[in-house]
Amino acid sequence: MAEWYEEKGRDNDVVLSTKACIVRNIKGYNFMPRLDDKECQSLMDTVDEAVDKNVFAGGPASSLDKDTAIRLIRLQVLGREGSQMVGAERKAFYYNDNASLSIAVGSGEHITVRAMAAGHDISVYKTAEKAVMDLESKLDIAYSDKYGFLTSNVRLAGTGLKILYTVALPAISKTEGGIAALTQRVGQYEWTIYPFAERGELADSNVYIIASVNTLGITEDELLKRGEMLIADVIKAERACREEIATNKKDQSEDIFGRSYGTLRYSALISRSEAIQALGWLRLYHDYYDGGDIKCSWSAINKLTMNVLWEPGVPLKKNSPGALATSQKIRADGIRKSLKAEE
Repeated sequence: MAEWYEEKGRDNDVVLSTKACIVRNIKGYNFMPRLDDKECQSLMDTVDEAVDKNVFAGGPASSLDKDTAIRLIRLQVLGREGSQMVGAERKAFYYNDNASLSIAVGSGEHITVRAMAAGHDISVYKTAEKAVMDLESKLDIAYSDKYGFLTSNVRLAGTGLKILYTVALPAISKTEGGIAALTQRVGQYEWTIYPFAERGELADSNVYIIASVNTLGITEDELLKRGEMLIADVIKAERACREEIATNKKDQSEDIFGRSYGTLRYSALISRSEAIQALGWLRLYHDYYDGGDIKCSWSAINKLTMNVLWEPGVPLKKNSPGALATSQKIRADGIRKSLKAEE
């Protein structure tokens, strides 16, 4: 079975993925920061009994082997660089066959259900909602008639729902004032936009997260409708900017497109920043290239982009100068193999 992000998604020239996160807490337990180890173990046992083992594999984070942890990082269950593995003895993770649906215990709130899909696919909300409703039927969930679902993070109180679109915006990013104008537009919908990475190799990736903000005083339907209107605006704006760049700077764009493909196809060593910048140019000019020499499908571009963005980090040990070169070689080999398969 293909991993979830390898599927062909709608509007995948702009939208890399759509994610729905729903959080819940259980009555009778303090919020996570105030749970002692014994209470936390009781919480994990309680949720474990409620999880449908016919659908989900997994369990305590401390029991995950290295290969499984690496896979779950790549599939966005454990967070970038496996950050959610901190305090593994107080957490548990469950996931379906392709990890498009997962349940995290002790990661922020008592329960976090995530549903993910490649491209633009708001049906992830229904997938997450179904899993949450199954848990709610077996657990005593903390709920207030006045405030809705109760959470330790006030920003999640109410519906407990967040929708996140991961979007690739190479053309808007290259347009003067483009990101500033988009940020203002996103704010008008009462959503937010932020870079995929604030610092490090991926700081200039031209990949952004567009996420809902309000959970209190707004219904799920209102939030979903607002998000769909917003993402339609973003897709339209990015495509318009690509059209302008490709039309007005055709020779320069085609040249950089070809050079970027060459970098990806033939490099023996490549950094994450080099790879993601080159993939951005392939994305920007892909639909305008009319030559026959370069063959690279949208599926390949998106798979490579997600691989680079979510690849597990390689810890660089002191007095180990070869570690960085090794990671760059592994990355370059994987990219070359994928592009060669397209020829």
